[in-house]
Amino acid sequence: MIRAGDTIPRPMRRIPASNPPQGARAAAAVALLVIAALAPACRGRGGGETGASAPAPTTDPAQSLYNQGKYTEALPLLEKSAAGGKTGTLLYQIGFARGAQDPATAPGVRHPFWTEARPLLEKEIAEPGGATLDRLYYLAVIAFDDADLEGMEKFARQAVATIEKGEAGPHLTGEDWFRLARLHDFLREPSEAEASYRRALSAFRKVPALNPTYQALTLARVADLDYDSKHFEDALAEYDEALKIAPTFEQVKPFRRGVALLLAGRADEAIAAFKADRDPQTLTEAQYAADLALKAKAVGGIARSDTDGTPLPGMALDGLDERVRDAGKAYKAAREKNSYKPGDALPAEVADQQKRFVSLLVMRLAEAQEVQEFCLKEGIAELVRR
Repeated sequence: MIRAGDTIPRPMRRIPASNPPQGARAAAAVALLVIAALAPACRGRGGGETGASAPAPTTDPAQSLYNQGKYTEALPLLEKSAAGGKTGTLLYQIGFARGAQDPATAPGVRHPFWTEARPLLEKEIAEPGGATLDRLYYLAVIAFDDADLEGMEKFARQAVATIEKGEAGPHLTGEDWFRLARLHDFLREPSEAEASYRRALSAFRKVPALNPTYQALTLARVADLDYDSKHFEDALAEYDEALKIAPTFEQVKPFRRGVALLLAGRADEAIAAFKADRDPQTLTEAQYAADLALKAKAVGGIARSDTDGTPLPGMALDGLDERVRDAGKAYKAAREKNSYKPGDALPAEVADQQKRFVSLLVMRLAEAQEVQEFCLKEGIAELVRR
């Protein structure tokens, strides 16, 4: 079973590392909390000893199972290894694997193991060659669990400085770049995080992840970045690829994928995506969007340009709003002028006006990510919902 509990909030503006304000610290803490759920499984292919050369495949059955996200199977083998000699890495992994049995009780279950792991990991990174990406990453997560935000930032910055910018850089795996991207998220460095996510995806395309969760997470994150940049076609391809790896993946948000599907002319899939949305923040917008998709389907999809030939994609919001108002009036007049019943073929005049109105409103949805408030304000909600 693929565990997917790693949702990172949108990258925040960069804040100086020295004496960050309390709000920034709280935001960083939230980001690390949601990351901690999956952090332990994201390991290099050599059992986590990321260094100056590409790691060799691990021959340890416990590490092999753990790297694949098979925590239940890995747990007894990890505990057997720890019985022969405890290390910070083993204790961290045991804590996570035990907590993974029941996510509701995970924090309390893993905490004593992580408390014991921290001093061992700190001792290990102080040794020559001991400051590996795994250990620094684990320490960053444990520091958060201990409400030690300064410690978390210290370990994250050390990992970036010594691993990403060190001799190991050219030899990092997709999993390594994924972790570094998360560390940049911790440090509120959105540009650096995006670059690392994209490098992770590039690496995964060459060598697929041992644990497919991380390839799917990377795809979903890069898709969100492309979506936010209005590169909807790229975002849709990445969302679809993530769902191919993990069909029930929760990190692909139905609303976002629905918008991208609608813009791509895949109305039926868009309707299904909008109807699957259960996020309170987008639920109502998804209902409006589903109605728009139904209306778009009825007229053969959305137009890419307005009736005067002006391209719709990329049009400024003010221009879209003015055209929507005009189209709404014409659509309403056409509906009042022509007599037809539900199930009847749309009169040509109504179909033409519906296509223009819906196309403009879909483009507004893509640009502003909302239509409900605008429709209610302009008195055109019934043209969408009915």
